Amino acid sequence: MYKELFQYILHHKQLPVPGVGTFLLERRSAAIDFPGKIVQPPVYSIGMKEDSESPADNFFIWLGNALHISPNDAITRFNDFAGEIKSRINNGDTIDWKGVGIISKGLADTVKFSPSTISSVNETPVSANKVLREKSDHMVRVGEDERTSAEMTDYFTQPEARKSYWWAASLIIGLVATVFIGWYLSENGVTIISTGNNTKLVPQEASVSYKILP
Repeated sequence: MYKELFQYILHHKQLPVPGVGTFLLERRSAAIDFPGKIVQPPVYSIGMKEDSESPADNFFIWLGNALHISPNDAITRFNDFAGEIKSRINNGDTIDWKGVGIISKGLADTVKFSPSTISSVNETPVSANKVLREKSDHMVRVGEDERTSAEMTDYFTQPEARKSYWWAASLIIGLVATVFIGWYLSENGVTIISTGNNTKLVPQEASVSYKILP
């Protein structure tokens, strides 16, 4: 019956055994092996908790079909199975349930359970090579907006706009003019005369433009 009950745990994830505990199918998630570039498959093992209840009625229907007996006979066979395990544990025996684990007597009349890894349901590792799609388009979150990867690529690869420096020439001319005006005023003073034309006018004799006849 050990083999049939092990298959039941694999398919239904748990099996309560009165007086012993409830056996549970536990799954450890797949793990990525970056150096080896593979994904390790999930690993399964059996765990046990001390609390246990009587199995549901449909369990005995399943067990009867597995053993080719009636459901009533399946109830009797399962109760004998649970009683045998409990009796052997109390006597200090160690039960090696293939695929499930080792059951023995613990401290203070408790049940000690050491699970075994279920190799029969392990899967094959999967290759994890990185796939590069050079021109694949996907959405990128930019602040509160969304942009496509192509739009962001164009944005960051745009040539820098040529800067105009016309204002620099205007600034230089203004500075030169300011310096010249300052120098001129410092030499001539800030008066109305200094800002006018200081060249002296010299009167010239007008040439004779007529002739007296005799």
